[in-house]
Amino acid sequence: MFLNDLGQPLILEPGKKYGPFEEHSGALLLSSVAFKDHVVPEKWSKVVVGSEADLCCLRLQNTFKSSKFANCTLKTLRPNKPTKIEHGETEITVTLIPVGKSKDALEMHLYYIENGHTRALIVDRLSGVLDFLPKGNLSFHRGLGQGIDVMYVDEGLLDGAPLNEDLYALAHLIRPKHIYGLRQKELPKWLLDLCQQKDLYKPIK
Repeated sequence: MFLNDLGQPLILEPGKKYGPFEEHSGALLLSSVAFKDHVVPEKWSKVVVGSEADLCCLRLQNTFKSSKFANCTLKTLRPNKPTKIEHGETEITVTLIPVGKSKDALEMHLYYIENGHTRALIVDRLSGVLDFLPKGNLSFHRGLGQGIDVMYVDEGLLDGAPLNEDLYALAHLIRPKHIYGLRQKELPKWLLDLCQQKDLYKPIK
C-alpha cells in the first residue's frame, strides 16, 4: 500500500484510474498485497518501508530489479519501535505492531500511524487472538487510550465469510471513530456499525 503526505494508505487496484491526488505518492508500506500485485503510482517517493522479513521477501522476488523499484531507499521497521518517515515537508510516525503468526508460520503485524493530528491503525492480517494489544509500546497504548481516529482494513479480510470474527473483535474492542477500506471499496454494515461516528454520505452494503 502507498501512503500520502498525511500517512493515509491506499492499495492501488489493477486497471483502475486514479487522479493525481488519489494515487498517494509517498512511501510504499509493505503489506501482504505487496507480494501479489505490484501496482505502482507513476510518481512516488521511492521509499519502501516494512519489517525485516517483508523486505527480505521482496528482495527474493527480485522486485528491486524492476525499473519501477530502481534506486529505492529501504527503511526497516523494528517491532514496537516508532519510526519517522518524511515525505515532502511532512513527517509521520509509523510503528509496526506484531500480532502473531499465520497458519503457515508467517509473521503478521499491524501498523500504527500518527501524523500529529490523527491516530490510525492499518489492519492487513490478523492471527485470531488479541493478546498483542498489551504488548505494544507506550505510544501505541497512549493512542489507544486517546482513541483511534481511523482504522483502515484490507477488504481481502472480508472475503469468503459473512462476518470476520477476528476483525469484529478488534474493532469492537478499539471502537475507532471511522473505518475505511484500503482499496476504497464499500464495507459491510456490521463493521461500520462499530464506528463511534457515522459517515452520513458513505454507502454501505
